[in-house]
Amino acid sequence: MFNVCKHRSSHSTTMAVLESVEKYSWGMKAVIVLVAFAMSYGQFWLVIQLYHENPLALCLAMLKGIPKKTELMSVFENCSKPLIYLFEKMVDLTKCMLDFEILPVQYTGIDYEATALMKTQIHLSSYWVMRSAVACTSQITSTIYEHINPVSSVWELWSLAHRISYIHYHLKKEFDSFKLKIEKKIKVNLIHLLGEVHDDNQKVLSSLFALKKDFPLKSGLSKDKVGVDVLINKEVILFISRPNISLEKLLFILQQLQYDSRHENRAYDIVWVPIAKAIAWSHSEKKAFSSLLELWPWYLLYEPTALSLSVIEFIKDVWQFHGDPVMVVLDFKGKVTSLNAIDMISIWRDLAYPFSVAREKELWVEQSWTMELLIDNIYPLIMYWMDQRKIICLHGSSNINWIRELTKKMKAITNASVQVELIYVGCKDMEITKDILSTIISENLSNYLPLLKIYFFWTRLECMKRSKLRLGYETEDDTFLNELSSLLSTSSADKGWLLVGAAKSKDILRLTGNQCLELLSLFDVWGEYANKFGILGAMRQALAPPIQAGCGNFAIIPHVEEITEDACVCKICNALMEKYIMYQCTSV
Repeated sequence: MFNVCKHRSSHSTTMAVLESVEKYSWGMKAVIVLVAFAMSYGQFWLVIQLYHENPLALCLAMLKGIPKKTELMSVFENCSKPLIYLFEKMVDLTKCMLDFEILPVQYTGIDYEATALMKTQIHLSSYWVMRSAVACTSQITSTIYEHINPVSSVWELWSLAHRISYIHYHLKKEFDSFKLKIEKKIKVNLIHLLGEVHDDNQKVLSSLFALKKDFPLKSGLSKDKVGVDVLINKEVILFISRPNISLEKLLFILQQLQYDSRHENRAYDIVWVPIAKAIAWSHSEKKAFSSLLELWPWYLLYEPTALSLSVIEFIKDVWQFHGDPVMVVLDFKGKVTSLNAIDMISIWRDLAYPFSVAREKELWVEQSWTMELLIDNIYPLIMYWMDQRKIICLHGSSNINWIRELTKKMKAITNASVQVELIYVGCKDMEITKDILSTIISENLSNYLPLLKIYFFWTRLECMKRSKLRLGYETEDDTFLNELSSLLSTSSADKGWLLVGAAKSKDILRLTGNQCLELLSLFDVWGEYANKFGILGAMRQALAPPIQAGCGNFAIIPHVEEITEDACVCKICNALMEKYIMYQCTSV
């Protein structure tokens, strides 16, 4: 560039540079020229600083024909302030051009004249960035080789800086106005598209990830850029969260939807759409996201920070994203079938497919309150015990003394060869649970779930409760919801609780506080019935109110015509007798 600038005018040199980068967009043209200028200027500045004391720098100066003059350092220092200011303005202008080039104009239908006007201004802006770089180079080389007065060079640089600043101000103003029109169009288009019937999901996804790029997504495994066409004919789950979502929450989602690369033809895929609190991502959000995305095997946005503000606004206003993770489900035609399937996925995993509200209702109709549902596949060892037909006893408390008493009494039962397994599952407060867990481990009190698995356990319970409430179930009328609410209440953790049940049995006994300890203390009394009624039946017998001896109570019910046999005649008056059935208490 230096040699070209010596013998041509700034305009002709700029046009020559334009020809050499003609295959690139106007924004990228400016970027290439800025990089070339920065490298050239930086190299000269480094050589001039060091060539009096560094042999290598001196050799480079001789190769480039730089005269060995002490005043060159002061000349460069005088030029550096306007040069740096000019370079900053050129960078700002280039950024504005690049921002325009990624606008999704193709999805908005903005009128041709407005777009053409913006493109004209972009072309002029790119030209002036390149011309300024050429002029800067020309001023530097003239000062070094032709001994031009440095004052005129400084004046020329300040003049260029003000021109570029003026161009940037007006371009930014026009760009902001143009972008606002685009954003409004995107939101309107999205609402309109989601209300229509489509042949596939491509239009909806293209508008949703509205970027002027053919590959807006990235594969979590291969890290390759991909287009929305990889999602055609599939259910698409949009996992929307903060970029700094907690590691525990992300791991829970990954466990519930375990990725298997062998199942490339699966009927659904997931796209992670991270949305920050503010428009600009904070440093902590960027850092957290970069570490978390290494764990993510599905698809995600290639440039999440470039997501349209209108799309973000739409997700917040229409899909009700307020910070907590949600999973919006689109069917293979792009229709929203669930605004948040995260609860049903957390409960039933793949069984919840196709992840619609209708499917969620079906699953609750089929579902019963069982130990198998509560544990799911969170801890394989418990599932193994269930397969061995052992009675599972889950317990939780924030009171370590209650836990000590419980485990002491349960050991007396297990010593009597009763096939039960006692497992500590903590409470909702993870800090308290962490302290309790360390005591249980150190004192070898009982089996326990690892801390992360305890988090998974309580997260699933909360998901179950939310799901039930969202579908309109009432705590008073629904046994399942009533039991969940009791477990999730703070008072249960304070008192301590014990759940006793088998794998698929609907018979689960919940005991709390002193009631639980008192019942277990009476094992010598009711334990003898365990072989006859099972441990659950024996416990229920012990909890039942005492029977009054010889009550002699009886109940008589009228006959049913269909089961009437031969007529019966009264032995006293010979009249026909009506048939009744009598039940009488046999207690003595």
